[in-house]
Amino acid sequence: MLPSAAYGGPSDSLTPNARRPDEGGIAGEPVMVRSNFFAISKLQVDVIWHYHVSITPELPREKARKLWKVIEATFPELPKNKTVFDGTANAYAAQELKVKNLMRKVELPDEGSAPRGASASAGPSTNISRSTSASSSQAGPLAKGGPGGKGGPGGKGGKDQGYTSGAPAPSDVKNRNEFTVRLEFAAKIDLSELHRFLRAEGPITPGCLTAIQALNIAMSHKLFSNMVSFGRSAFLPNNPQDLGGGIEKWDGVFQSVRPGQGKLYANIDVASTAFVKGGNAAELISEGLNVNPQVLHTRQVGQRDCMDLQRHFKGSSFTVTHRGGDFKRKFRVCEISKNSASNVFFNQETNGGQKVKVSIPDYYKSAYNITLQYPNLPCIGVQKREGIMYFPPEVCNIASGTRYMRKASGEEILNDIQTANMIKGTCQKPFARQKTIMNQLLPVLDFDRNEYLKGFKMEVSNRMTEVPSRVLTAPKVLYSTERVTPDNGGWQMKPSRKMVEGMDLRNWGVLVYDREKYAQLGGDIRKQVGEFMSGNTVPQLILVLMPMKCPTYAAVKAYCELHHQKGVLTQCALTKHVYKPSKQYCGNLGLKINAKLGGVNNNIEPQSIPFLTSLPTMIIGADVTHPSPGDTRKSVAAVVGSMDNKSFRYAGRIMSQDSRVEVIERLEDLVHELLIAFQAKNRVLPRRILFYRDGVSEGQYAQVIAEEIEAVRLACKRMQYPTPPKITFIVVKKRHHARFFPIDPRYTDRSGNCVAGTVVDSVITHPTEFDFYLQSHGGLQGTSRPTLYHILVDENQFSSDDLQELTYRLCYVYARCTKAVSIVPAVYYAHLLAFRARHYQSDMPPDRDFEMNTARDMKNVMYFV
Repeated sequence: MLPSAAYGGPSDSLTPNARRPDEGGIAGEPVMVRSNFFAISKLQVDVIWHYHVSITPELPREKARKLWKVIEATFPELPKNKTVFDGTANAYAAQELKVKNLMRKVELPDEGSAPRGASASAGPSTNISRSTSASSSQAGPLAKGGPGGKGGPGGKGGKDQGYTSGAPAPSDVKNRNEFTVRLEFAAKIDLSELHRFLRAEGPITPGCLTAIQALNIAMSHKLFSNMVSFGRSAFLPNNPQDLGGGIEKWDGVFQSVRPGQGKLYANIDVASTAFVKGGNAAELISEGLNVNPQVLHTRQVGQRDCMDLQRHFKGSSFTVTHRGGDFKRKFRVCEISKNSASNVFFNQETNGGQKVKVSIPDYYKSAYNITLQYPNLPCIGVQKREGIMYFPPEVCNIASGTRYMRKASGEEILNDIQTANMIKGTCQKPFARQKTIMNQLLPVLDFDRNEYLKGFKMEVSNRMTEVPSRVLTAPKVLYSTERVTPDNGGWQMKPSRKMVEGMDLRNWGVLVYDREKYAQLGGDIRKQVGEFMSGNTVPQLILVLMPMKCPTYAAVKAYCELHHQKGVLTQCALTKHVYKPSKQYCGNLGLKINAKLGGVNNNIEPQSIPFLTSLPTMIIGADVTHPSPGDTRKSVAAVVGSMDNKSFRYAGRIMSQDSRVEVIERLEDLVHELLIAFQAKNRVLPRRILFYRDGVSEGQYAQVIAEEIEAVRLACKRMQYPTPPKITFIVVKKRHHARFFPIDPRYTDRSGNCVAGTVVDSVITHPTEFDFYLQSHGGLQGTSRPTLYHILVDENQFSSDDLQELTYRLCYVYARCTKAVSIVPAVYYAHLLAFRARHYQSDMPPDRDFEMNTARDMKNVMYFV
């Protein structure tokens, strides 16, 4: 337990954020649970020395780590096993180096002999080198200006100007594996600051954050040097699972040093991600295109497929087979040609000085006596100084270990089949996940024999930390005819349970789209909705049936909710569910339709949420969604606000903003509009505001306090409040790796998870600030992920119990299902609204900017559920 000084008012010298108001909550049934936090039981180093590392020329992280191994072995100034490197620009040492500044040239051993491949030139004035036979050192021809080449048809513009192949000058390959490494002293990190912070005797300083970062690197240095790493996770290709489409799942380990109450902890968890499969590129192309390899002998690959293949393979490393087994040089894919190998040509200079136009298949036949089996496939391009060098895919072996990052035009990283396979492969029940961590991940981490941990005088426990939790009491769910007691976060929707306020659906229409006929903005949907709305009886809602998830959805939603003058409520459904409906599907569809029409499905007892019913209160949820990597579209901010004292009805507002900006730029305007809507609905302004904000990282807290909370205050000021409303601002986090495992069978649900309502607010939580983990939902499959709520501002002065119970009970008032949800509904609705805006964007050209002003009659209804 922390000293009493750790608990206090809203904020003080220990933290700019809200302080924990007490020693933690006491409501609910106490029960111990295991966590995947492992105590750092020993940390005896007093000072860590921080050095800036620069490597010239720059290297990707993977190669930089390999270079660091050479540095460790050859730099006598580095104390053995006491200096670690983050793979980019920072090194940390457990003792001071003998010199403060050091510069030295280091050679990285090559994986193979240097190729002398031809390069695509940027213009007709480029000098041409001689390359004619298999005895040449050329690795592959490079096209200049032509089909599939740089500057020609199918390439990057230009006409058929001829193609060149040439060997790079000797200076291009001389000392190409020699790097200049510079180490410069950056800072001395005193760990006494960190220890004072953990004991709640001092604030978290930049030195504390740097110390935690250094300890993270010390703990992961050995692991990341031998595995493929991303962020805090590392992976090995042991038993990869095929996801389909040339993608496979790798399992790995996540680890992170986290501050707790009084000590540090290592958060250890299972990690899984998708990788591009390794193997022969031609075979992988057939798998990615989902066609039989034999078909590729004669089939031409279309432009769209080439673009898909480029997104798939770009960034992958590969080796070539036509140079013999001793040639192990790796290349990196920069593009896929837009034309087939048989349509990529270059000008080859003969021994007689004549220039002969040669295709890729002809070149490989004459130079290597290889007859290409797949001349209709596009080529794999490699960026060289002189241009793009192309290889036919059948001579390329893609190396495993490239993370699959394909996203374009709002497209998900995995398709439906791949996602289903990924979920199936990663879904582990709590006991199995716990067993995996203990029996598979800990041996990989091997803390006891990690020489770098010993160098930093660190010891990590091999036992999961048991933490005290409490199981909060679920609220009674109210229908107009019945009070229901939920069972582990859920209840059934029976015919006898009438909605609190069911709306009449007197007039409605149906649109049916078959497989061949898709709605397009300004086309079918505009015409057909216009026919519905121009009749004597205007439908309250249109049911739209689609054969599959397709562009129809985006077109329907964009026109009916954004571009139609008044707005039209729609409910989309897949035909396979409608033709063979289940009771549960029909019931869930009814819940959504009733909420869209303005009804109330269910409530909870007023006495269980006095914070909402005693004074006019608005609950706000906010989220920002960002475009996919490579997408030029803007980010979208979505904000929703409750419109009643039961927190069932919400109104939403959306606004686009600069791409990848997390802080909501025009939050003042969005909140101001919601306050106007609340006042119009209730004839009074809210006296209290409870703001749940999703998607904010710890490093952005100060900016959020300075900008977003101030924006809410300015919005209230514009409403001319006699007394400003009190604001509580809470950050909601789901992207973390904390997991809880039940110990007591009495508090274990049918899925093996902790029961709904489990809350943890001590031991592994923040030393001084107001935060807690809440698992508000019942387990369905796999191991449930609790939600972390971190309070930045608390002018309403909640106790731990009051805020935890209110947040938990709100999770029972969600319009789309009869279950308690895993995050507070206001944030769920903000998610839905933000992704609805993504559909609006996907229905528009990427380079077209437009205001997301929803139609007049849509602004204050729950069209987004």
